Amino acid sequence: MFLSSEEPVNPVNPVILSTLSFLMVLSLSPATVRGGCHPSSSDAVAAGFDVQKVADGVYATIRKEPPGIFVDANSVFIINAEDVVVVDANLTPGSARECLAALRKLTDKPVSHVVNTHWHQDHVVGDQVYRDAFPGVEIVASSKARATLAAKSEETRKLYLTAGPEYSTSLRSAVEKKTSFLGTPMTADEDASYLAAAGLIDRYVAEAPEMRTTLPTLTVDDKLVLHRGDRTIEIRSLGRGHTDNDLIVFLPKEGVVVAGDLVVAPVPLTGDQSFIGDWAGTLERLLALKPAVIVPGHGPVLRDDGHVKLMIELLSSMTTQTKAAVAKGETLEQARKSVDLGAFRKRLCGESRSLLLIFENYVAGAGVAKAFAEASGKE
Repeated sequence: MFLSSEEPVNPVNPVILSTLSFLMVLSLSPATVRGGCHPSSSDAVAAGFDVQKVADGVYATIRKEPPGIFVDANSVFIINAEDVVVVDANLTPGSARECLAALRKLTDKPVSHVVNTHWHQDHVVGDQVYRDAFPGVEIVASSKARATLAAKSEETRKLYLTAGPEYSTSLRSAVEKKTSFLGTPMTADEDASYLAAAGLIDRYVAEAPEMRTTLPTLTVDDKLVLHRGDRTIEIRSLGRGHTDNDLIVFLPKEGVVVAGDLVVAPVPLTGDQSFIGDWAGTLERLLALKPAVIVPGHGPVLRDDGHVKLMIELLSSMTTQTKAAVAKGETLEQARKSVDLGAFRKRLCGESRSLLLIFENYVAGAGVAKAFAEASGKE
């Protein structure tokens, strides 16, 4: 039976906490829900991405894996008169090469810039592929993202390689036993999600020996504007949210925002590296740009502001409720019970149990804990 908003999954369930610890190590994100099928893990990887035109000369590679624990990121190609600007560079060298091959079917123009919206592995590992193919390419990120990559990239990769294989095995074991991490019978969406995640973990581990840290060569702390013929490309920081180093790419003429993980659909990714109290304001500034199209870090292309407004509601509610809990002297465990996210759980997850697991881990679990820490002055 689906667990309704009146019957939430207990976020301190030991199995879920185990999942949560892995999620926080990986700092990765789920993609959009795709229903119905039961792919093998190799099929899930092979499915790759769809190339979608979002404006003249602007294309997004939208991942096709179902939502899960371990996924790849969307990427965007901005094809200009003489060059290409790429936004985000994928989880592995192999997946970046696949995106580059797709770009080569659209144009033979060189890539001049690769913009990393933040430092997480699924957005930066492929930088090395673009550096190899275009030795003069500028890798763009915030200065905080560059510093974090320099300090943590190798450590993060080792954590992936330590935790990944065991977790891949546990995902497949759950599918074989037909019992989900929620302790209930496996549903079709959970089956597809677990197998896709296992396949991507295996791919990351297999390709790890060729991975190397490729540091940004150009940093942006406020705004960088690139002029390419009649196209203006704004690389901007709007504030903290998913991390302390989020950048967006804004095309004012086309009305396109490439949002990175500031926007993720269908379930936002909030966690111990996020800034819950700042995030809603950052998204308000994003909407103030009046974009016609928003390309999220994970999930489908958005052509209205409904999902972002729902994220703002959720983040504002988390902040308000955790502040009230702290003011009443509640502990974190008490706050987990008093902070009511039931309506958001239903609106974001619907009947999908794979989305429910993501919500319980990221939002009700790590997100509430981080909001509580912020409210307690322990950011």
